[in-house]
Amino acid sequence: MRLVRHVVPILAFLCVTAIPLAAQGNGAIRGEVRDSVTKQALAGVIIRIQGTQRETQTAPDGSYSFADVSSGTIVLRATRIGFGPQQVSVTVTEGGSAEAQFALAPQASILDPVVVTGYGTTRREAITGAVATVDPTVANVGVISNANQMISGRVAGVNVIQNNGEPGAGAQVRIRGSTSITNSASNDPLYVIDGIPVSNDPTQGAGYGVGGSPSLPRSPLTLLNPADIASITILKDASSTAIYGSRGANGVILIETKKGTVGSSSIEYDAYAAAATPYRRLDVLTGDEYRAFVQQQVAIHNTNPSQGLDSTYITALGTANTDWAKATTQTGVTQNQNLRFAGGSDVTRYMASLNYMNQQGVALSSGFKRYQGRLSATHQAFNSRLRLGLNVTASQTNDDYIAFENTGGFEGGVFENVATFNPTRPVTFTDATGTHFYEIGAGSQSVRNPVALEKQIADFGTTDRTLGNLSADFDLTSALTARINVGVDRSNGLRQIYLPRLSPVGAQFGGLAQQGTYTNQSRTLQAQLTYRHDFGGVHSFDIVGAYEWTQLDRDSVIAEAHDFITDLLSFNNMGSGTVQVPPVSGGGSDRWISFLSRANYGYKEKYYLTGVVRYDGRSAFAAGHQWSWFPGISGSWHLSQENFMANSPFSDLRIRVGYGVVGNPGAPAYSSLLTFGTEKYVFGTTPVTAFTPNNVQNADLTFERTSQVDIGADYGLMQNRLSGSVEYYVKNTNDLLLRHKVIQPSPVADRLENIGSVRNRGVELTLDALAISRATMTWRAGINMSFERSTAENIGGGAIDFGTVSGQGQSGQNAERLAAGYPLGAFYGPTYVGVDSAGTQLFVCSSGTGCVGGVTTNVSIADRTVIGNPNPSMTLGFHSELTKGRFDVSLLVRGAFGQDVFNNTALTYSTKGNAKQQKNFLRDALTDPIGINEPATFSSRWIEDGSFVRLQNVTVGFTFNIPKGLGSARTARLYLSGDNLLLLTGYSGLDPEVYASAGFVSRNIDYLSYPRPRTVTAGVRVAF
Repeated sequence: MRLVRHVVPILAFLCVTAIPLAAQGNGAIRGEVRDSVTKQALAGVIIRIQGTQRETQTAPDGSYSFADVSSGTIVLRATRIGFGPQQVSVTVTEGGSAEAQFALAPQASILDPVVVTGYGTTRREAITGAVATVDPTVANVGVISNANQMISGRVAGVNVIQNNGEPGAGAQVRIRGSTSITNSASNDPLYVIDGIPVSNDPTQGAGYGVGGSPSLPRSPLTLLNPADIASITILKDASSTAIYGSRGANGVILIETKKGTVGSSSIEYDAYAAAATPYRRLDVLTGDEYRAFVQQQVAIHNTNPSQGLDSTYITALGTANTDWAKATTQTGVTQNQNLRFAGGSDVTRYMASLNYMNQQGVALSSGFKRYQGRLSATHQAFNSRLRLGLNVTASQTNDDYIAFENTGGFEGGVFENVATFNPTRPVTFTDATGTHFYEIGAGSQSVRNPVALEKQIADFGTTDRTLGNLSADFDLTSALTARINVGVDRSNGLRQIYLPRLSPVGAQFGGLAQQGTYTNQSRTLQAQLTYRHDFGGVHSFDIVGAYEWTQLDRDSVIAEAHDFITDLLSFNNMGSGTVQVPPVSGGGSDRWISFLSRANYGYKEKYYLTGVVRYDGRSAFAAGHQWSWFPGISGSWHLSQENFMANSPFSDLRIRVGYGVVGNPGAPAYSSLLTFGTEKYVFGTTPVTAFTPNNVQNADLTFERTSQVDIGADYGLMQNRLSGSVEYYVKNTNDLLLRHKVIQPSPVADRLENIGSVRNRGVELTLDALAISRATMTWRAGINMSFERSTAENIGGGAIDFGTVSGQGQSGQNAERLAAGYPLGAFYGPTYVGVDSAGTQLFVCSSGTGCVGGVTTNVSIADRTVIGNPNPSMTLGFHSELTKGRFDVSLLVRGAFGQDVFNNTALTYSTKGNAKQQKNFLRDALTDPIGINEPATFSSRWIEDGSFVRLQNVTVGFTFNIPKGLGSARTARLYLSGDNLLLLTGYSGLDPEVYASAGFVSRNIDYLSYPRPRTVTAGVRVAF
């Protein structure tokens, strides 16, 4: 990055020379800002001198000041989240001082009046696209480890499903549905932190799959302390995301971190402690229930030898009464501590913060730790014409993993054995040599003590990550600003695993040690020109032109060894293993180059028009297809400003229309090229390494392209004490990236091609109310709803079956189908209608031998149809914030309705037939009419309604002033919070919000998920 080497010294030189070169002004402005209702001073209000880049923030007493202000008439604009903006004009005389007082009126929506929209900011009233914001001060409640958790339930059209309940778990974030259908093209949004696009790729390697695919990666966004987030903006429609071109198809989440404030130095300390327990556990038989069941089945067998269990099953019973679901879980304790320093003047501001978080999981031996530090500094010079900015975040996250499944077969990890391990057996036993974990036998076993799996297997991950950017803005004229922004995002991950010799998992290897290192580095350079000018309050222009260069480099090395003479060294001396597995290494680079422009025109504060165009190039695609245009256009009409609306009930009303085209660059690097991998062969007795093709060329491979039309209306009633929006959108994605069979003969079976299309349609509604606004009491509440439909329009003909069914006897079985006209992820299979007198399952059929009266016991001839839809017909979020005097109460409720869930856990483990292998099963099977000899068969019987309402969070706080005699502390807040307190659902599994990566657009498959916790938190925040 040669250009960066020149840019950084220039920025450093400007920092050194800026102060002595600062120009002198002619006058000063000072004043204060108060709440128009409560008359209390408002801190953190942004005061900007219109027509310039100069701004400041009010101090805790509501005061503010500007020095070196040119003489003449000056227009000031005051803005703050939760209040309507206000403008005041003052006259500044040379050498004199003018005063400007503001009284801001509260509004229903807690919205930032100046919104980050990508490569700049826009006044909220000038926004023409579908843009939503989240106030972090309201959303950061309870135990929050990453930004995705702050979004959940707070934005219409944004669905966040956490993968599972483990600490730091990843999430599936979908903005207006899924647009891609394969794993190669991600459906995740683009994350931009302080203007720099960041990688959302896993920073550590995968775990070791014990009988199946390993658990899913944890969230890489845990690098950022939620307490450091100042604003979250979500760009939802293509006219808004077109500014990000080929990376904007899935929406964009813009995160701005906190900056220093004007005034005396301040210190804030925030700490909480939390206790978490599983909201639900697997409901398996107790030892007494299992013994009673076996005895009952033996009695049946004695009467009818073709049924039940023979007497040997009684002699195999133990005497213990172990609840494995309880034995493998705990009360997980979390502690979180934040320390923040901030201060500065109109010229220089700073903020530094430290964070320590230690979160124990509700499963034994699982947890997450974060050590994080952050520094932000800004400096202004040349009468604020030059503005320098620095943001650096450094973090280390330490993950403690347990072995559990994403998908699995007849054997597995912790939760598979919680469901199946015999409850008449103890956790441990003691003999002459000491206390040991109980196992069904020595050496390798497919059924394992789940507590031993948690305690014996060592699986640790560490990630060191640094995210930083350095920026310089210089006003070439009062209307034209040049900006350079240089950013780096680098992570170094380490995954260390040891399967002991004494464990039934590691015994087959004589002990297995594995270590992997993973390095991801993203470098970004942005050069930008912005022109802003207001012509007498009639015409306003905001034009951006920019160049962006990004390169992402990835490297990994994995080493593995087997057959150790002792477990004492764990993974710390891999050279002592007798068997050295050949190491695996890999690397790759991906590069984006972009030219972009956005123009926003406003006329009389009534009519706004925005046009966007981006020309993107990406190295992963084929020559001739590496570059593409991504345009967008949108407009709005502020109807409430028209004279004919003077007597309407609307205090604010605007209509928006937008259209845009964006892309998804989801193809992995080198996908369009002929590439080679290594294979091992033996000629005679000589091993030989050969290079063989693992991908064939596709000269036409290019971006997925998503076009979207959006129509919206924003409204306000009763002086905006009621406000909200209505949105309708249609999103069409073409040139889907899909692996397609290659005409044979060929060295590979398939390759990545652009085939097919998907359509998403939806309606989004929001309503916010300022229900009470008094001097001693304020109550805000809001609701958001979204109705979305996703349909496969074309997949190149035929159908694709996916959604791997997990469990013993399910090999080759799929639960979902992708076909033209089907909803994405549609569940597909036989329809279950009951059982016959012998307990044999019955399925719907049309013809074939054994099809009698439209039903059959032979599932192989049963009709297969769509038996469920995993996509919700409606999602809902409700929030409420009440402040009365020094007390405050807030709550968040989330819900989803109409979606189906495949209960793969129940299919596999709610079968009495498990007892024939001396395995336990779920209690529901006791009342199940299906006979003990019946196999676990996938059908509509296991597709359940997954609708739910969840009380996500309730927080109660008390704020008070600390007496001066007790030290330098000014204010303090005590709070008590609860997460996941109540779940209302008819779903029989642990939780209806589930995700398993089972191929393509798999969704709502529930297989032995890590339990979600119910958490209670107590904390204190003190400001000095």
